[in-house]
Amino acid sequence: MKKIIALIAVVMVAVGGWFIYLSQSSSNDDAQVPVITVMEILHASDLTDGIKTAVKQNDEAAITDWMAQARAVGEQAALSESDMQYLNSRQAREYVVFNARRALFNDAFEQRFLNLQDMGELKSQYPEARDLFPQAEALLDKRDDIIMRIAQTLAGGEPPTEQHIKDAQQRWRERYTKSQESPSQSAGPSDEPS
Repeated sequence: MKKIIALIAVVMVAVGGWFIYLSQSSSNDDAQVPVITVMEILHASDLTDGIKTAVKQNDEAAITDWMAQARAVGEQAALSESDMQYLNSRQAREYVVFNARRALFNDAFEQRFLNLQDMGELKSQYPEARDLFPQAEALLDKRDDIIMRIAQTLAGGEPPTEQHIKDAQQRWRERYTKSQESPSQSAGPSDEPS
């Protein structure tokens, strides 16, 4: 019985020592917590806008410059060595380019949506947005369905004529444009409310 009590006491001392060590090491780490994270740097609006413009213009030098600026911010923020290695990595560059291409897809889709066009070449042009294609196509179908309903209403129960469809398209475009003046609404597939 004494051996069991002694063993429990040793385990308790070891666990207590471990917790003391953890509390001291975590308090040392707290003093060097950066004010910004890697992901906050990579998602900063000026960086994402700059990368998006560079990708659109196929300007590799500009992408390199923007990544250098991201690294400079990381250095100023005293990021850890592993975070700085990531900012210097090919993966970080590919990550921001990937996100920029998805944003470009959303911009192009919204223009096609407003101009009553289909997906066209967007699927082949922006394969990075592959997961957004079904949602985008559903928005197009919904848009076309609304236009046909408006045309049927304008036709007064008769089959809609080409003129009814054109008038319905114009009315839809006006309503859509008016709804976009409200900042809480967007047609982009990644922004569709659930």
